[in-house]
Amino acid sequence: MAALERLDVGGVPLDVLRRGAGRPLLVLHGEAPLDPGAPVVDLLGAHAEVIAPTHPGFGHSARPDDFDTVYDLVHLYLDLLEHLPPGPVTLMGLSFGGWLAAEIAAARSHRVERLILVDAVGIKVGDRETPDILDVFNTAPAEVQRRRWHEPAKWAPDPDAMSNEALVAHARNREALCLYAWHLTCTTPGSRDGSTASRCRRWCCGGPATGS
Repeated sequence: MAALERLDVGGVPLDVLRRGAGRPLLVLHGEAPLDPGAPVVDLLGAHAEVIAPTHPGFGHSARPDDFDTVYDLVHLYLDLLEHLPPGPVTLMGLSFGGWLAAEIAAARSHRVERLILVDAVGIKVGDRETPDILDVFNTAPAEVQRRRWHEPAKWAPDPDAMSNEALVAHARNREALCLYAWHLTCTTPGSRDGSTASRCRRWCCGGPATGS
């Protein structure tokens, strides 16, 4: 199993999984870091160079004391783009990572050739009475598992079968997700007009943004 590469990005240590060769594919994970042994890593690596960082605070990675919002991660990955070779990248965001990816694409559209959002959170398109985003912290675990996995019995992790090390990583994933994602919004860092929200909506829906 390939070891993670440690990068220094603006003074922040970042664990990065790399696989394959070709045009860069930056993959931002959801609740859990991408497993180096997962078949999807090799499948993606057959067509591109997979670059999959672990968000600070997830898994066994360190989290700087002043990292506690989505935009701390967004700015970190904007800096990471500057560490990659010049030229366009494909940006893929999974679940929570989709929120980050949409923000990054809005801020650096000239660097992002393709934006792929997979079951993304953070982008609310319905009215305030419509629960667009599942609250994973206040929903029964069995229901969260049912909605998260296509075949839960086959793919969902079993805490009873986890090692102590894996349980610690799992708990840190939940803690970090709660810290970063408690407030679900999608706006440009520092903006007052919510411009990114409309741009994200346009990307996800494939058409002009509509008022909410």
